[in-house]
Amino acid sequence: MIFLAKIKGQTLMFGALILMISNVAVKLIGAFLRIPLTNIIGVEGMAYYNAAYSIYVTFYTISTAGIPVAVSRMIATANSKNNHREIKKIFNVAFWLFFAIGITGTAVMMLFARQFSASAKMNDAYFAMLAIAPTIFFICLSSAYRGYFQGLQNMTPTAVSQVIEALAKCGIGIFAAVYFTKKGYPVHKVAAFVILGVTIGVFLGVVYGVIIKAMYSSNSEYKNNLKNCNSNCRSSKAILKELILIAIPITLASSIMGLTNVVDTMLFANGLQATGLSEKAATSYYGTYTSMVYPLFNLVPPFIYTFAISAIPAVSAAIAVDDRKKAARDIESSFRNCAIIAIPCAIGLGTLSERVISFLFEDEKIEINRKIAVSAVNLAAPALSVISIGILFLGIISITNAVLQACSKERYTIISTASGIAVKFLGTLILPRISGLGLLGAAISTLLCYFTIMCLNLYFMFSKTGFKIKAKNVFAKPLISGILCGAAAVVTSLIMGLTPFYGRIGTIVSIAVAAIVYFVSLIAFKGINRYDVMMMPKGQKLCSVLDRFNLLDKGGSNE
Repeated sequence: MIFLAKIKGQTLMFGALILMISNVAVKLIGAFLRIPLTNIIGVEGMAYYNAAYSIYVTFYTISTAGIPVAVSRMIATANSKNNHREIKKIFNVAFWLFFAIGITGTAVMMLFARQFSASAKMNDAYFAMLAIAPTIFFICLSSAYRGYFQGLQNMTPTAVSQVIEALAKCGIGIFAAVYFTKKGYPVHKVAAFVILGVTIGVFLGVVYGVIIKAMYSSNSEYKNNLKNCNSNCRSSKAILKELILIAIPITLASSIMGLTNVVDTMLFANGLQATGLSEKAATSYYGTYTSMVYPLFNLVPPFIYTFAISAIPAVSAAIAVDDRKKAARDIESSFRNCAIIAIPCAIGLGTLSERVISFLFEDEKIEINRKIAVSAVNLAAPALSVISIGILFLGIISITNAVLQACSKERYTIISTASGIAVKFLGTLILPRISGLGLLGAAISTLLCYFTIMCLNLYFMFSKTGFKIKAKNVFAKPLISGILCGAAAVVTSLIMGLTPFYGRIGTIVSIAVAAIVYFVSLIAFKGINRYDVMMMPKGQKLCSVLDRFNLLDKGGSNE
């Protein structure tokens, strides 16, 4: 095995780049699972799969969201002071805390699986919930290792474990879908066998974490650092107390995705049935939203999360040594890269929603009654156009959360998240009950949720941390380039519609043209910043090449 956990840390951009590469791989693998899976077991089968998965994500978030970030921040602070004894102790305390939380989470999900499925008006999702329940325990252990290495600013172990999990989930999931469908199993049991791939994948990720941590601990440099460390080490009780105090607000703030999914699971199908839809039709509507709309929307935010994950230890370490200038540069760099990724994706996905869904999924007719059936693609496309705006909102939320967490202001994210979830709850309670609104009700309520949290987070970041960003420096150039990108997508799509290549080839050409226009515009407007490039692998050489053509923005960051 290649020894991946080196002593030396990584810069913010290098770490983010590693995580981004792994996220590209994970998303491609995930698409390779979800797209054929939807075509094999249908939107009804995906409804059972996604109902169980959304409940699991909530337990996963509650169990793991806060402590890895807390571990990462505490280890980054200890590492900046070369306190290697405390680093070791932080990991040991976190590991056993995770172990206890994982056992508890798995037990609760298994014991109450029937009640969860009944509350979602999908009783047959019970089997899928049982199949995925052990994942909570395994993901807790995996998160302990990830938080440890992230604190050392080494993102490679996290990236590799993510890919291992995704490969196992994909391979086992597709095999189970094909095999058990051919065997004639009912669709809700096929969904349970499919979701078992998630459990096995996460277990393999834990095995990798155990091996790589053992290899890291056996390294001679690690042993020497530990032996020669004369710094004082706090008690386990003091470390545990700090972990919990940091983790609770971070857990609540990080629970956005999981909580919005749970609100949809519990209220969306109920609201649709209130308009006169049958339980089967409402389940298929829910399956359409959770298998065609939300997964496409959720393709982009994880790439932005890489900058948030890398920013926490980088900013925490800078603040620990009172280097606010570096912290300010890292914060603005994270926002800028968020805008560069999120804006074109939001505009492009919104303008090409129907083409993208038709390209990826086979259409399916959902029976409203014996006389009326609707197209799943026609239901999904408007909802995707609306919710795609939230890609930018969610990106900004992830960066502001990271900044507030790094500055020990994570308690303010509780207010933001609680406000957003309240908006989501009211929106999902009311909008799907409006006849004819359908999937748009869930999309609009989710968008309003993210907008509320984003606005409050920005207010708290500006007022409580003292760090500012210049909107013009961060958003102006990506926005102008993004608008040109969207226009190119629309025009190319219209032109391709007049040719024999209107279908999938036309979609590929439209996306390619839009991407080229965006990157050419971004480079022409000098939307790429020198500081960002310098922190990348071979950054000096890349800057030299780009400087020859005067393509870099040489502006700095404000404190």
